[in-house]
Amino acid sequence: MTDSGGMSLFLQRTFDSLANGSAYAALAVAISMVFRSTGVLNLAQGQLAMFSTYIALVFATGPSPYLKFSSNTDVLGAAWPIWAAILGAIVISMVIGAFTERVIIRPISADPVAAVGATLGLYLLLGAFVRKQWGGRTMFLGSPFPQTVDDRWDIGGARLWHDTLGITLTMIGVLGLLAVLQRRTKVGLAFRAVTSNRTGSVMVGIRVSRVLMLGWALAAGIGALAGGLIAGEINVRPDMMGRLLIFGLAAATLGGLRSPALAFIGGYLFAFLETMLGGYVSFIDSQVTLVWALLVLIIILFVRPSGLLPRGEAWQQR
Repeated sequence: MTDSGGMSLFLQRTFDSLANGSAYAALAVAISMVFRSTGVLNLAQGQLAMFSTYIALVFATGPSPYLKFSSNTDVLGAAWPIWAAILGAIVISMVIGAFTERVIIRPISADPVAAVGATLGLYLLLGAFVRKQWGGRTMFLGSPFPQTVDDRWDIGGARLWHDTLGITLTMIGVLGLLAVLQRRTKVGLAFRAVTSNRTGSVMVGIRVSRVLMLGWALAAGIGALAGGLIAGEINVRPDMMGRLLIFGLAAATLGGLRSPALAFIGGYLFAFLETMLGGYVSFIDSQVTLVWALLVLIIILFVRPSGLLPRGEAWQQR
């Protein structure tokens, strides 16, 4: 292989990693947000994103014998545009996230083990509901971005697809807005205060319960956006987010589950390494890269539970 051919292949694989990296980063940031605010590792984050993708599919498909909640769901009318369907699913997912924190997590939040067990129960419940309601068949949502064979840019002998760039820029933009929200608004400052010192926040009049509920809602919304966007790449099925959740967890551990910034970077880093290992190491396939991600997750938690952050340092203090 010539040098130019090798560089084109490397560039192509880098482009190919962007869409998955966006999904990994989004899930990692959502996991980090919930853990920072409540100390709970939300194992249901991926299933919530999967469930919301089915909701988007219901909105985008319109009346269908395969996608009804019941025999009376034709009130939704005609099919919605994909962007509208994804936005509708995000709203519903945020409501579910807020409900989960208020009704399921808050009463048992004093016991972190019980809280994690509750998220595992929610994981199983959502998976069972989806399989019962819609079966295990693979369905197609499509992408909100152009996705034909001509919708691409040729750069250095590699192809950068419009939907890949659209997914990447959308997720970077949304997560950037989230960072601005946390740093420049009263709500964001309240969230940072609660994650830093909950007792002190109560003393200065911050309504901690509402802030925590909002944190869970935002995390669920971010996951729903990731699911809706990545569905155009991997299609919709009950296990669609399982692999993404593992890489999202691994990425979140880079910041000790407390740094959205490092979680965000870790999402793209893990996607890049996954693509390069699968492309250049002959004996590594998709299943092996998943095992590799789990191994990295275990090593980080064993060697340095605080991730790449200095021990005892929280992200919001940086």
